[in-house]
Amino acid sequence: MYLKFKKLKNNASIPAYSLAGDAGLDLPATTLDKTSESYWEYGTGLSVEIPEGCVGLLFPRSSISNTKHFLRNSVG
Repeated sequence: MYLKFKKLKNNASIPAYSLAGDAGLDLPATTLDKTSESYWEYGTGLSVEIPEGCVGLLFPRSSISNTKHFLRNSVG
């Protein structure tokens, strides 16, 4: 599948697979807005065209479990 990405910020990085056979792309964050102690919002500086009939899903890295953070609206 081919996805079209558009950089909205100069420092944005186009997502890429880290290893052959990876199921998902690595999507680096370019901004962090700490609205409060318990709410952080990350930006990517990108827009993406998702083909009709497909869905785009964002998941945290598995290494999130090595931090004190946890996500309220994420899959297990």
